[in-house]
Amino acid sequence: MRVLLKDGSSRDISEEEILYFSNYKNTIFVHTKEGEFVLPTTLSDLFTAYGSKGFERLDRSNVVNTNNIDGYDSERKLVSFNKGAQFTTVSESNELRIKKYLAANKNNPLSKGC
Repeated sequence: MRVLLKDGSSRDISEEEILYFSNYKNTIFVHTKEGEFVLPTTLSDLFTAYGSKGFERLDRSNVVNTNNIDGYDSERKLVSFNKGAQFTTVSESNELRIKKYLAANKNNPLSKGC
């Protein structure tokens, strides 16, 4: 995927590198362990393109790569990535879905206690 850096230059990143997508003031951001990049599209388009590859829309402002989730805070309704260094929100209406996902992935250490 071709993304834009803050200085306006571009870079290719792989799907595996993506932690989550977010939206702020009609701009789509791609979050990776290396940083934040701009993607000129909409979250709905991203979910359509990546929904079959393990991405879920967990809030109106994000589309999350569920394979990269490494924590879930049910009180604050946040999923975390990169050992808690990065996180995004889970809407109340999607909380049950993320809990079911984590419980279904028995190899996932998060499935205990959700």
